[in-house]
Amino acid sequence: MSDVARRGPARRTRNLWLLSAAYGAGFIALYAAAVLTPFGQLVDAGSLSLFGWLRSDAWLAFYDGRDIITYCVLAGAAVAVLSGVLERRWAPVVYSAVLVGIVSVVAIAMKELAPRPDLGEFAYAHNTFPSGHTAVSLAAAVAIIWCAPRWMSPVLVLVLGGLVSYVALGSVFSLAHRGSDSVGGALLAGAVSCGLAALWGRTEPVSSRLRRGSVLAGAVLLGAGLAALVGAVALDGGDHALQLGLAIVLCTLGLIVSVLAVHRPFLAPTTTTHPRSETTGNSERL
Repeated sequence: MSDVARRGPARRTRNLWLLSAAYGAGFIALYAAAVLTPFGQLVDAGSLSLFGWLRSDAWLAFYDGRDIITYCVLAGAAVAVLSGVLERRWAPVVYSAVLVGIVSVVAIAMKELAPRPDLGEFAYAHNTFPSGHTAVSLAAAVAIIWCAPRWMSPVLVLVLGGLVSYVALGSVFSLAHRGSDSVGGALLAGAVSCGLAALWGRTEPVSSRLRRGSVLAGAVLLGAGLAALVGAVALDGGDHALQLGLAIVLCTLGLIVSVLAVHRPFLAPTTTTHPRSETTGNSERL
């Protein structure tokens, strides 16, 4: 194997470790800022007063589908894992189960055990950080990508991104979660998934222009969301409610897009390319 061929997987593994650390640091910083400080709780409570026009009875009934969509994505992950079992591709099967398990346990444990100090009358007092719906649905979507069942396609990955986005934003629009909860759920899934992918160290390279464009789009959305957040909390003048709403939506979408875009199917220990890569013809896989 040439030096170039060896450096490629090593570079991808290093980048995944860096992304895992970045998502994890963002998760911790968001919890500390939004939950453990008076100003953070005040800003976070402000997210509950946004999007009022999206809370009619019809819209609220629409958001009730969050549970169904989450279960559907989990069911898709279960079918993908089953296909991996039948094909005896054990690495994505085991890592997918570990991913969904860790994300679920951490999300539940934090809401039950992590403190939310009473720093003022800022909406409901109990801790809702992070959003378990967002974290678990995003983790399940990543698991489908890792397992790469034969029915996976670029269109399916786009659909998964849309479903996870619906779950994450619907949680905020319906008052089930504060804005930081959905962002935190996406950060949690990103940190754990990137860490596990780096631990395995053998994933397909990001080979398509569509996937590279998705990574860039996620970074742009996240950057725009952070800029809107700075404008909402640090600058005078302007419509701060609009800026905060944009920050929540853009950061959530940016994180979901970026997490899904960086993940690729797992490779077997003895292969350097995906076994189905030679049969894709002129079509590009995500």
